Amino acid sequence: MRSLLKDPLLHFLAAGLLLFILGNAAKPPPAADKTIVVDRGALLQFIQYRSKAFEPHAAAALFDGLDDDARARLIEDFVREEALAREAKSLGLDANDYVIRQRMVQKVEFLAEAASAPADPTEADLAAYYSANEDRYRSPPSATLTHVFISTEKKSPAAAESEAARLLTSLKAAHAGFNDATGYGDRFLFHKNYVDRTDDYIKSQLGAAIEDAVFDPATALNQWSGPYLSPYGAHLIFITSRSPARLAPLADIADLVKSDLAEERRQQATERAIGDIVKNYTVDDRISGGE
Repeated sequence: MRSLLKDPLLHFLAAGLLLFILGNAAKPPPAADKTIVVDRGALLQFIQYRSKAFEPHAAAALFDGLDDDARARLIEDFVREEALAREAKSLGLDANDYVIRQRMVQKVEFLAEAASAPADPTEADLAAYYSANEDRYRSPPSATLTHVFISTEKKSPAAAESEAARLLTSLKAAHAGFNDATGYGDRFLFHKNYVDRTDDYIKSQLGAAIEDAVFDPATALNQWSGPYLSPYGAHLIFITSRSPARLAPLADIADLVKSDLAEERRQQATERAIGDIVKNYTVDDRISGGE
């Protein structure tokens, strides 16, 4: 074995093999791999990927409207991105890279979305969608009120309620109105006046009992009533107006309904297109099946 390692012929062959390997490693790639073709099709595709909207007509209109400087910048951006992408691929940076994997998935999703764009909805479609989703277009009940507050920070709820009841008599005797509330009671954590506030907002700050009273038709407007207990103390309320929940007429919000329906259809069509892609693959599930 030692004599074989000292054989000059073996050294010559080893040196030749090394030179062959180094030569191939240093050899530049084919000329086509170093050529970046800039044409209308490539730039239109670049515009669509960059805007994340696969709309060929819109991309073409945008491209045709560019002046010379803007077009030159677009070409420069395209060449830069293409060169860096090829360099990354040649270095093997695309292998086992989850970010790149996600980007490829996203591109296919964009393609599926573009290929499955639904037709514009008809008037009948809008009416049916509006009818099925009325809660989405219904405004909540709202009210305008003020209140006088007696805190339970230093007294019991019963004591605060008794004090509020006595104060109610004084407010009525003084014919106190909406703007007079600031002269009575303790300082409240939130607001003194609530102008055109929804039922949820009033409940979140004044409690369920006061919300119920405010929106109860039996609670008179423009006069003091109470006392009502909240988590913070006792309240007297003065309501100037309240509005029930209201469903906006379709004619007033047709554009919004059309947009919502188009978005829902777009999502459904995209999911169907992606589902068709997934069906082309066989799933070898070795987890759910178990042994």
